[in-house]
Amino acid sequence: MLTHLTLINFALAEHLAIDIEQGFNVLTGETGAGKSLLLDALSACLGERTDTNYVRFGSDKADVTATFSYQPDSPEALWLKEQELDDESGELLLRRVIFATGRSKAWINGRPSSLAELKEIGRLLVQLYSQHSQQQLLEPPYPKHWIDRYSNFYAPAQAVRDAYSKWQKDIRQHQAALDAQATRKQRIDTLELQLEELEPMVQMDYKDIEQEFDRLSHHEHIMQDCSYSLAALDDAEQNINQEISSILRRIEPHAGRSEQLAEIYASMLNAQSELEDATANLRQFMDRQSFDPERMEELNSQLEIFHRLARKYRTQPELLKTEYAAWQSELQQLHELEDPETLAEQVEISHQDFLAKAQHLDVIRREAAAPLAKQLTEQVKQLALPEAHFEFKFEPLDDASSEGLSFIQLLFTANKGIPAQPLARVASGGELSRIALVMQVMNAEKTDAEVIVFDEIDVGISGGTAEIVGRLLAGLAQHVQILCITHQAQVAAQSDQHLLVKKQQTDPASSTIYELGEDGRIQELARMTGGVEINETTLQHAKQLRQLKFQHSS
Repeated sequence: MLTHLTLINFALAEHLAIDIEQGFNVLTGETGAGKSLLLDALSACLGERTDTNYVRFGSDKADVTATFSYQPDSPEALWLKEQELDDESGELLLRRVIFATGRSKAWINGRPSSLAELKEIGRLLVQLYSQHSQQQLLEPPYPKHWIDRYSNFYAPAQAVRDAYSKWQKDIRQHQAALDAQATRKQRIDTLELQLEELEPMVQMDYKDIEQEFDRLSHHEHIMQDCSYSLAALDDAEQNINQEISSILRRIEPHAGRSEQLAEIYASMLNAQSELEDATANLRQFMDRQSFDPERMEELNSQLEIFHRLARKYRTQPELLKTEYAAWQSELQQLHELEDPETLAEQVEISHQDFLAKAQHLDVIRREAAAPLAKQLTEQVKQLALPEAHFEFKFEPLDDASSEGLSFIQLLFTANKGIPAQPLARVASGGELSRIALVMQVMNAEKTDAEVIVFDEIDVGISGGTAEIVGRLLAGLAQHVQILCITHQAQVAAQSDQHLLVKKQQTDPASSTIYELGEDGRIQELARMTGGVEINETTLQHAKQLRQLKFQHSS
């Protein structure tokens, strides 16, 4: 669970350190106070995109750290162990530094990490729902994805996608074989001619031929320079080897009198040895050299052939071997090209495999749909929609897809005796917000994440409906940690921890967050229900809201 958040120069926060408790946590505050501050900081620690607006005015960087605790057998514990980031304390620190230049850096348990890694661990830790989530309800794939998510059909749904992909791949291979048949013979003939033409040349190495030709072309100059060098080293009356020997004789008697002279003497000995070896090698090289005009002409002819073939096949002479290998591979593939009839049989096998998996997925989705619709109906009825009714409609697709055999619609009616219609067609904005809220809470019950964040998902509800929403979230908080931004006093009254966000008119302006005690809660709930003027009536109402919390808890 999330245990602590530290914000330094992050947006309106100069330096905030907040402890988060288990259970149901709410954030409230006046409009513009910075209620989204905490969620923005948490999102930054989870690898979401940031910008320079997160850096407090006048600062060069913002620094946020989120601390989580985790169980040894949890998914995040396994992930950390795989990345060699686990900690014996069972604590996880995610840190993000955002610079005013636009760059950012990230750390996981003190080790520099990528944003991709932050996102990966973030998906295991936190699930976020926002007030805009209701728009997802209107997207055609949503009902199908919601059934799969709630019923944990990820594995069979992925099996269908994999089988569909295999079937489509086999179709493409079969078609490629049919297309290739027409040009296969012609291409084989062309490749065989090209390989025959290049075969004599690929037995040779272009670089070796080029180097030997260059050496023969400069034979006279090479021999002249080598002769001069050999004379200077060994043959002349005053040669280098003799001079070095003379130097060594003079230094040797004194080498024992100075460490530095001893080192110089040793270096000179090594140099003498190296020069003697070089002299012998040079003499051997010269003895072996001879000018062969016939060999030079042969090399010149070979180079001309290399260059002619390189021009013909539009490549470099030294790359002709690579071209030859590629043509050989292509020719082998053409000879081994599967018979289209064999591939057609494979297409049918993979098609039947896809159909079997897709039919199984369709059956289990239909079996799960009715009780799920009934459960959704009962939950939504509590939110001032007493005649609400839901059902799922399965329509067979003309062409099967990777998502299955049916198009799934969520049908809804809010009125008794009126047939259910597609949700997008008949639900009002207020109805959509309530339906989205219930579906999100039901989803959250099935999530593996230990922290659920609700960002103003109770917009558009009030009164008794808001109270029921508060109870739903409080009930959910028995199993997971909840962090919720809300404007509804009835929701906030059900919380286990109440955090108040306040803006302070410092220079520049700043926001701070307080944990409220019971008296502070009553004052804040009174403000939320009664506005600016807090009187005895609003205070009594706030106390009653808190009493309802304790009544339902007992």
